Amino acid sequence: MSYLRTASERAAYRRVFYSDTETYVNKLGIRDRAHLEDTERALTSRRASLGFPPQAHCRSYAGFKAIHRHLFQDLYAWAGKERRYTTGRGSIPFAVPEHIASWMRQQFRQLAQERYLVGRNKAQFAKWAAVYVNEINAAHPFIDGNGRTQRFWLRMLAENAGFDFTLGAADAKRWNNASRLGFVKGDHAPMTKLIRSRLRVSSRAERLSR
Repeated sequence: MSYLRTASERAAYRRVFYSDTETYVNKLGIRDRAHLEDTERALTSRRASLGFPPQAHCRSYAGFKAIHRHLFQDLYAWAGKERRYTTGRGSIPFAVPEHIASWMRQQFRQLAQERYLVGRNKAQFAKWAAVYVNEINAAHPFIDGNGRTQRFWLRMLAENAGFDFTLGAADAKRWNNASRLGFVKGDHAPMTKLIRSRLRVSSRAERLSR
């Protein structure tokens, strides 16, 4: 893998996979990649349907990691833990391991200063939430499952600000494209447009505003 910079990163990368495969080492011992992906979808969906524990929330990096841990705990020992090797998209690397924690904490400090976007109208919320989603994506703290964690985190952030945010299966391609453009080109407009199109003022917020 071309991003790997040191012997320790190469060793960390090798430990993630079963020997001579592209299948993640997992708690169920599944060695077929397609089977693992199907199982992962089923187990993470089940965990999401059960609801999230109090420690999994939108307000801190620890809360963000707890979202990932909750979703992936049934399969991976690294659920909720930062990756220990460099990865990326195309020729552009995500944050190197030693910078992940500081980068993520910086985002959440700034978000706290902005009161977690509470009090913003729909357009303002979408604009700034898109920036945070793309900045978090640039850090890409986990080996896998970053996008799913970001989407659940965004739903929590929206709910905290008085909105409902829901993405459907048909939005997957738009999300991936918006994430790519946000990372590769620093273009937040596609993610802003997607978030705004799936954002609704919550019924509770509407009642309180009457």
